[in-house]
Amino acid sequence: DGLEDGHVLAIARAGARVADPQSDKSRDSAPSFQLPDERYGTLYIFRVFDAVAYGLVMDSARPIAPADIVQTP
Repeated sequence: DGLEDGHVLAIARAGARVADPQSDKSRDSAPSFQLPDERYGTLYIFRVFDAVAYGLVMDSARPIAPADIVQTP
């Protein structure tokens, strides 16, 4: 997918969907909006194969979880 040895990637968690606190409607029917993704770490790619790549978490403010986003910074 285009990864090479030495690439540095950002690790982020998808932002939550929140109900509008200033709405007159109840929480269930109030309009909601998406918060931005929260970047919390960096990943260094050190070995790449055809179907898998190995990376080293260089910095992280929280534990890595499944479904976290990894992308170029």
